[in-house]
Amino acid sequence: SWCCVDEPQLRGLMPPVCVATASPAYVRFHGRNARQWYDHEFAWQRYDYLYTEEELRPWIARIRELATEAEEVCVVFNNHYDGQAPTNAAQLRLMLEA
Repeated sequence: SWCCVDEPQLRGLMPPVCVATASPAYVRFHGRNARQWYDHEFAWQRYDYLYTEEELRPWIARIRELATEAEEVCVVFNNHYDGQAPTNAAQLRLMLEA
């Protein structure tokens, strides 16, 4: 399955292409910490990022579209430093349920 990623738009990273090539469709949020993506002392620093509602909002339509193309959609947050991943996952879930 193709992984639809949200990450900083920096050289060498995946473009934000969101398509379902198989089921489950897979979306992965890495965070947008562009400042520390390549310039960090510890690996976790690149994922130190808390998404805003405005940043997540465009993904609602994308995820709903994926749900029409695949039997299942799996969304994973990798911005795990300081509990930011579960915070954003709960936030996105509420937005999808609205």
